[in-house]
Amino acid sequence: MARGGKTSGSPQKSPGTAGPQSAVAQRHAALIREGIIAYEAGDIDAARTRFRAVLDENIEHPEALMGMGIVARAMRQYQTAAELLRRSIAADPRSAIAWSNLGNALQDLDLWDDAVRANQEAVKLDPGHPGIRQNLASVLNSVDRPYQALPHFREALKQSGSPVDALVNYATVLSRVGEYGAADRNFKRALKQVPGHPVANFHYGMNQLWQGHWDIGWPLHEWRFLSGTYAGSLRPIPVTKEVPESFEGKRVFLFREQGIGDELRFATMVEDAARRGGEITLECSEKLMPLFRRSFPALRLVAARYAPADRGEEVFDVAMPTGSLAQYLRRGRDTFPRDRTLLKTDPRRVTEFAERLQALGPEPKIGLCWRSGLRGRLRSDMYAAIEDLAPLFRLKGVVFVNLQYDDARAEIAQARERFGAEIQTFDDLDLFDDLDGSAALTEALDFVVSANTSVATIAGGVSTPGLEFFGRPIPKGYPIGGTDPWFPSIRPIGKRPSEPWSGLMRHIAGIVEKRQW
Repeated sequence: MARGGKTSGSPQKSPGTAGPQSAVAQRHAALIREGIIAYEAGDIDAARTRFRAVLDENIEHPEALMGMGIVARAMRQYQTAAELLRRSIAADPRSAIAWSNLGNALQDLDLWDDAVRANQEAVKLDPGHPGIRQNLASVLNSVDRPYQALPHFREALKQSGSPVDALVNYATVLSRVGEYGAADRNFKRALKQVPGHPVANFHYGMNQLWQGHWDIGWPLHEWRFLSGTYAGSLRPIPVTKEVPESFEGKRVFLFREQGIGDELRFATMVEDAARRGGEITLECSEKLMPLFRRSFPALRLVAARYAPADRGEEVFDVAMPTGSLAQYLRRGRDTFPRDRTLLKTDPRRVTEFAERLQALGPEPKIGLCWRSGLRGRLRSDMYAAIEDLAPLFRLKGVVFVNLQYDDARAEIAQARERFGAEIQTFDDLDLFDDLDGSAALTEALDFVVSANTSVATIAGGVSTPGLEFFGRPIPKGYPIGGTDPWFPSIRPIGKRPSEPWSGLMRHIAGIVEKRQW
């Protein structure tokens, strides 16, 4: 399972055939088999030696070329891998395994359309091979074609007898397209086979959280590090397994994890943790430090990553990532506070932005963020493009303000040229790094329309009303009173991945037009 819930194919190995039964062919076949065994045992050098020995006698041997291609890929020599696999296919165009492995190498090179075509050719040649089916399903999912991927996942499961990894891949894609009940059933099938499967436990937990089953989801959320999903957040700090009801007399270290959005979301639990007493040290991103100093004046704040804790120079009685607080503090709908404002902004800067916004006219000021700062093949079903906002741009009597935190000048110009829409920008404000200023501007706005990014989280953090749009359906159990569990000023709204953004944007435009905030 790859990060973010996307699947990726694993290397496929040929069984090796001798061809004409000559002594040379038999020796080559034996070397190929030995190379495959060495590769599967993790002995890359031994595998390469065997494949190389065959190629020294027959430079166009298709299986040896494929073996060298797989070895090159394992060594992260992706261009070389693709070239070797293409040569293997030139020597034997009917090798479905070679086509499938070429698809894997092309993914490594970010040649995703070519990877789809290679995997489709592999399935055409060998439709009954479950690993090849799985690879095609994986690459289709990775290029935002999850609905096309699902039948191939189902066929791979039918052919293979439903091994646990294939079940987890299938269930994760079902969750992605909003088939939450079907996803649950397949996660349970996987966990029945391997109860301690880290990836299955984590993604099943995420599916439960997304449906509002907090008591089930949060304990499973603790598998996130073992699953490899948040490997970048791993720390060399012993994490406390059992948290006491009281922190009195204890030194507590709460450290950050994941991105700004989750850091803010999990920070809503810090006040509850502080009520347990003790001396709490809260780690946060450097650019959140001004906001957190005002928001948590009684706590000791340190900037991430706090090296003395990592090196063991400062020892704590209780230490855990902030997300792990949820298994103790957010186990039910009634445990989410609905009357708090997380972030305390700089009043001077809020007033300054309010005055600048007022100078733009008396109309409501609507902040806009249509996508993440990450762009590419995995983003189109989750985030809108600027042209998708056309229904909003047709509205009269509102002023749009840019909250897109990366370079959006070309898109803003496109909105002006195509739709006659002016998106006001504050060029003296760095929306990416100056989060104190971004929060002040957001508080001064009347309403925010944002993709599922930190922009929506900041709006919720300062209690500015807004809509957060998603590229998948919002389960009925997730909102509390129609709003986000963590931030009551924000309403989540979604669509199916197969549906165009236009319908959702027309709905959002209707909400804005009626001033339903």
